Parts: sequence; structure tokens; C-alpha cells
Amino acid sequence: MAAAVRPGKPRKDLAKPWVDLGKEDSQKGSAGVLRACAMTLIAAVEEQADAAAVGETLAELMHQHPSRAIVLRVCADQESALDARVFAQCWMPFGRRQQICCEQIEITASPSRVDDLPKLVLGLMVPDLPVVLWCRSERLAKDPNFQHLFPLASKIIVDTEHSTPETPQTGRQPGQSSGPTGPAFIKDPSFRGFNIADLAWTRLTRWRESVAQVFDNEQALRHLPGIGSVTITHSGPDAGQPLPSRLIYLSGWLKCTIPGRFDVIFKATGAESDRTIQGIEINGDGFSASVVLEGAAAVLRVDQLTRRIPFPKLTDYELLREELGILGPDPVFRRCLE
Repeated sequence: MAAAVRPGKPRKDLAKPWVDLGKEDSQKGSAGVLRACAMTLIAAVEEQADAAAVGETLAELMHQHPSRAIVLRVCADQESALDARVFAQCWMPFGRRQQICCEQIEITASPSRVDDLPKLVLGLMVPDLPVVLWCRSERLAKDPNFQHLFPLASKIIVDTEHSTPETPQTGRQPGQSSGPTGPAFIKDPSFRGFNIADLAWTRLTRWRESVAQVFDNEQALRHLPGIGSVTITHSGPDAGQPLPSRLIYLSGWLKCTIPGRFDVIFKATGAESDRTIQGIEINGDGFSASVVLEGAAAVLRVDQLTRRIPFPKLTDYELLREELGILGPDPVFRRCLE
């Protein structure tokens, strides 16, 4: 069992990495250490493997968004445990002799100690800087004790497609969530009044940009009110299962963006089970356009014109980098949820 940690101990430990780094620099005679921090970034996870992946993502994010990172890891196999350790994340920009370092705090807690996390985190946040909470666990996001962290955050980031689901109960298949997912999850009353972002929506940025490029000239724009149907092709079986977040969000965005009445049609390829978007086809009176995924690129066709657009698969680091670049509310996202 991990040792119990007093609320003030991690804060006192924050000075130790800088003292150690200062001694190391004085011995090596280097150009010193630059301490950088633009926000407090909190990451909440439940699995050990998930925590390791999050640590790698945070290390990459520090280069563009230097932060005091706080990793909250809730471990179901521990009894009444609360432990913390503090260290520094450092890197040296190319061609420089001076290290840039950020603080990282890892807090391990058992489910019974989740109610202690908000007051512990409160004492570790950097004053007068934004606070971002990235919650990878659906169960934690629904925990009333964990939700006491929400008022502390300037922005809350979830992923309704790749979050850790609730622990399976009797009659439920492993990995299957018991509660609402996607937009229904975001609309839950517990999230009301907070600045919420969903990485499932962030994955649609390039698709939305590609559709916007279809109508970036006056000739195509004149056809916009006459659109009769939009077909979204996705991988996976069409077995009457609930639509994943990305398809719901894309459909909502199209309805908010394209004027007039038109049909949104979902077409499954049956090739794979992940139901990722493969293409968008837009048809109207005397007009047709499409964006079709081909490997790491998308082919944009407007009537007889064709253009290829880079479309690599995005990592959590790239998605979070985009979200951290805009800390305020996303009015388009909120409108698509209505």
C-alpha cells in the first residue's frame, strides 16, 4: 500500500527538482535551466498503461505548451492509498545550451480517496494561470467527488470515443459503458456551465475544413442552398448500433452550416469495426462534390476538379495541442450540441 501523503507535502516537494537541477548545472558549468509554465495541466487516468501513455503525451506537449503537469492516477487495486511524487520534465531546444524545464506531479489514489484529490490539486495549481483538466476516464468524469475538480478548471477535455469506460457490471460486455456517450454525455447536467471540449469533435477539424474548401469560390457557393443530400461513408457494420460521437458531431455540424433542408445519409462499408469516417459526398441540383479518404491523404473533388489534401491520423498529442491552443469556449461546437 502506498504511503499516505499530507496535502502540503507535494507543494513543499516542488522546490526539490529545481535545487537538484541547480546543483547539476553548477557542476557541469552549463548555461543554466529556464523554468517555463503557461498553465496547470491536469490529466486523470485509471490504468497503469494509460498513465504511461499520458506521460509520453505530456512530455511532447511541454514543448509547445509548457505547464505544471499533474497526473491523477486512480488505481482500483489499492486500499485507501494516496501517494505523490514530484519531478521535472526537461528538454534542450536545438542549437541551445540552456535546458527548459517544467514540473510534473504524479498523484496515485485509490477510489476511496478520490474525494481528497480536489483539495490536494487546489494547493498545487499555479496561481493566475489557466487550468486545463484532461479526463480520460468516463467513470471518473461521472464521479460526484471527482466533479469537485470541475470548478477549478478553465477548460475540461474529454474523449467520448476513447475514454476508459465504466467497470463492467453483470449483464454488460467488457468495455461497454453503462451511461450516455457522445453528445448525450457532454449534455449531462453535471457538465452544465463548464467549458467542455471533446477530442471526438477535434478529430473532425480537417473534415470540416475540407468541406469548407468545397465552397470557397462563388460558383460553388451559389449551389449551397440547393444541397439535397449529404452521404457520410464510414467503416464498420451497419448493424443498428448507436452512432459514434464523430458521426453525430459531423451530422450536427453539417445541419448547422448548410442552409435549407437536406438528408444526411450514413453509409457503412462493412470493412472494419471502428466506424471511422471514410468520405463525405455532397449532392444538389446540378452540383456534386466529395471528400474521400485514401490512405494518409483525402481526395477533394468538386465537379471535374480534383485536389489531394494531407490527412494523417492524429495522435492524442496533436489533438490536445489543438485544444490547448484555444482555451476559450468553442461556439461552433456548442451550437452543434443544441
